Amino acid sequence: MAVFGVTSSDNNARNEVNQYEMGKYTSSNKSVWRMLTFPIHERYPTVIHLSVHLEKRVCFTEGNAAERTRFAPETTLTAFFRLCNEDEFARTLFYHQVPRYYTWDCKNKKWRRRKVGKSLSDHPGIKSTEAIG
Repeated sequence: MAVFGVTSSDNNARNEVNQYEMGKYTSSNKSVWRMLTFPIHERYPTVIHLSVHLEKRVCFTEGNAAERTRFAPETTLTAFFRLCNEDEFARTLFYHQVPRYYTWDCKNKKWRRRKVGKSLSDHPGIKSTEAIG
């Protein structure tokens, strides 16, 4: 597919959305796969983004110090620390191993044990998947 356009020199505005759409090319093979609703991209194994707190500058004032410490944002890392306090099995894991045995509940900002997966013989009630953190 070839795309070209003719514009006047006083019209400097570019329509980037239109250029992107015109520049996309879908081969016949890809078109058939989409029409037959076959998966285009492989989604295995599941990859879960784990937040890591890097060194950053945080400003505390007399007015916001108490507020920031009382209502610190809950992340996957801080929830992992809380999980280790509550769950004995979680204490045996490294942070990047947690998604294999737990799912992240975005609404409640908590790690929950997996309900689906392969059961571990050494730890009854624990299920495992191939998820990567």
